[in-house]
Amino acid sequence: MNTQNMKLKIILLFYTLLLSISVFSQNVDPASVQVDQLSDQQIMRINQEIQARSLSMEQAINLAKARGASQTQIDQLLLRTQQLNSPQSQMMMPQVGTGLHGLSVPFLSDSILYNQYSQKKLLEVSELNKRIFGHQLFNSENLSFEPSINIPIPKNYILGVGDQLQINIWGDSQKTYMLSIDTNGNVQVSGVGSISLAGKEFSEAQNIILKRLQAIYSDMGSDEPNTFADVSLSFIRAININVIGEVIAPGTYTIPATASAFNALYLSGGPNENGSFRKIKLIRSDETIAEIDVYDYLLNGKTGENILLRDQDILLIPTYEKRIELAGSFKRSGIFEVQQNEHLGELIKFAGGFAGGAYQKKVSVIRYSENEHQLLDIGNAEFDSFQLQNGDSIYAGEVTTRFQNRVSIEGAVMRPGDYSLSEGMSLSGLIRKAEGVREDHYSNRGLITRLDEQLFPSTIPFNVDEVLKGDVDFKLQREDQVLIRDIFSIGEKPKLRIFGEVMKSGEYDYTKNMTLRDLIFLAGGFTEAASQSHIEVARRNAPEEAASINDKMVSLFQFDIDRNLGIDPSGTSFILKPFDHIYVRKAPSYFKQETVSIKGEIKYPGQYSVSNKNERISDIIKRAGGLTPYANTKGARLDRETKPELAHNLKLIRTMQQEDSLTTNKEKLDISRLELNLAEILKNPGKSHDYILREGDEIYIPRHSDEIWVTGEVLNPIGQSFKDGKNLKYYINRSGGFSTNAKKGKVYIIYSDGTTKVTKSFLTRNYPQPMVGCQIVVPSKPPRTEKDTGTWVSIAGALSSLAIAVAALLK
Repeated sequence: MNTQNMKLKIILLFYTLLLSISVFSQNVDPASVQVDQLSDQQIMRINQEIQARSLSMEQAINLAKARGASQTQIDQLLLRTQQLNSPQSQMMMPQVGTGLHGLSVPFLSDSILYNQYSQKKLLEVSELNKRIFGHQLFNSENLSFEPSINIPIPKNYILGVGDQLQINIWGDSQKTYMLSIDTNGNVQVSGVGSISLAGKEFSEAQNIILKRLQAIYSDMGSDEPNTFADVSLSFIRAININVIGEVIAPGTYTIPATASAFNALYLSGGPNENGSFRKIKLIRSDETIAEIDVYDYLLNGKTGENILLRDQDILLIPTYEKRIELAGSFKRSGIFEVQQNEHLGELIKFAGGFAGGAYQKKVSVIRYSENEHQLLDIGNAEFDSFQLQNGDSIYAGEVTTRFQNRVSIEGAVMRPGDYSLSEGMSLSGLIRKAEGVREDHYSNRGLITRLDEQLFPSTIPFNVDEVLKGDVDFKLQREDQVLIRDIFSIGEKPKLRIFGEVMKSGEYDYTKNMTLRDLIFLAGGFTEAASQSHIEVARRNAPEEAASINDKMVSLFQFDIDRNLGIDPSGTSFILKPFDHIYVRKAPSYFKQETVSIKGEIKYPGQYSVSNKNERISDIIKRAGGLTPYANTKGARLDRETKPELAHNLKLIRTMQQEDSLTTNKEKLDISRLELNLAEILKNPGKSHDYILREGDEIYIPRHSDEIWVTGEVLNPIGQSFKDGKNLKYYINRSGGFSTNAKKGKVYIIYSDGTTKVTKSFLTRNYPQPMVGCQIVVPSKPPRTEKDTGTWVSIAGALSSLAIAVAALLK
């Protein structure tokens, strides 16, 4: 058989298995197709097509048989399908029908396979339920009792209808059997016959099958066999169990036959707020075969309570008998369930015992009586005998924060902190425990703060040096606090301050014998602007001077010092004292370079340094080579940084502009722009219009232009060519005239030199005269505010009163 014929027969077999209609040639013999030569992709394609066409595997197999496929070919195809599935998928197969020997065949989609089993749903539980010990076991995101099918088959697993086994024969003989337990509880083995397996443990079934196989493989039972067999469980059946009683989500659940009681409780959410965790009944065939205590698993890790389930088992959760609430200093708090024979001691063990810092000599029990609450104090000797009642609340307190043998020492000692008070301990003994005092301790005084019988503090002074010498000592008491200060914490900490032209001006710590040169050295030396011949020291009055009333505030000292910190003879021996202030003056003729810029129609535009304090605009224009022939002297402008003293006024002006309805954001006053009458400056240099230059000044001289601009509330804001002799109305009309929102009486013009003129109204409007390069601005009317009903009523009342007054006058 050539390759082309083989490929054709493979394709025809695909359609034989997948389609319920005949789409291939009747002349092809399906028996000649070699299934083991099909690729994995082709096998997967078969399964996908079966799902897509809603065919059961039984229907597909029967169709293949009708077309002439042999049992061996079908067995091989089913085995290939099983081998392609993941282990998880193989353990999750749904029962979709039976083919050869009642075999159920898996599909490839994990989601389809898993959907036959019940899934954990999102359950709503009460806050009370969340506090019950054991609830989180079946409702935690971090702990899952989801039924697992990826586990080894237990030897005591009971086989049932729907379970599927696989027998692999290897050695001298090679064969694979895939068997499904039918509704009669049997499997059919070719050449062996029917074998009853339902109800038998898996290990027992393995032995039965191996013995029966020896009838056709006689070598298998010999002492030196050459044929071997292995029996495994390929597919696990699903079972239905019922969870009833006091359960969060009662119902019937479909789970794998390997599932346990905890798997079912997990799916149902476990006991509800009235359900018992201690006496869950497992009912099988109307008999209670086990009583499950979840606490035995939670507290002791015993898995014997986690019993394997069988089909139609019932889990019955009864109501609880006793529940006790634990709060306070226990390792676990919450609501716990106890049985009749359990006492307070067992309950405390359920809670994990007392927490650190708990008062363990007694607990408080709040108990319901017939009409009111009752408080009981239970000592630790009664824990193992105290009988609990349903509804009891138990509270464990904490030990007090009080120390029975604590003293403390702080301040100028080597190891400050808390220490235990031993019998007869003295102050000198505590100092020795703290490894002695520091060298900088203040020797004249220390303090002991002591609590009296009413816990009111009192102080006991002592001389530190006398205690260290043994001349005096004090016996310590519980909670005594000892304070020994250092010399630097007594009084005002001495500092020095240096101001002016040094690299790092500011405050420095005072040290003994520090000189003026030392402090300047610490401050990083002089700046370039420093005056070497004018350094001043201001010193506070001495205590004896300050004791009497006089006008003197400080003593002043002046010195000359060079940049190498060489000082004049008078200052060589000058020693600084605490709180001295040192002032390093600026040299009188030291200035940093100030730069101005000039741009536009100038011969040499750019940045220029101001040469002296009296240099003016005319001077800088001269230095820049003068104006070009195209310069527009009427449009020149000067931008200058706002002076600090004008900052407050600028803020007020801008506030007024925001409140002024006649201006817009674009029309706000720019306080940094100065009026620049360049023609007057060039004609009369040095006069009032010829400003003295300042750092950052920017001069711009524009090119001559003939345009004029109309903006604001006109129908067509536009730039126009300047016409000599034309008035403002001419340019307004050429821009379409005023809009309905125009404030005609407030029209103003911004001229190219930065100055502004506004319309003056007295009987008639006198508009300012436009000039070349100017901007005509038509402001808006202020927004009209709507008056409310109360305002109109007030106006009407006023008019009515006025009318009455007029009528009275006329009479």
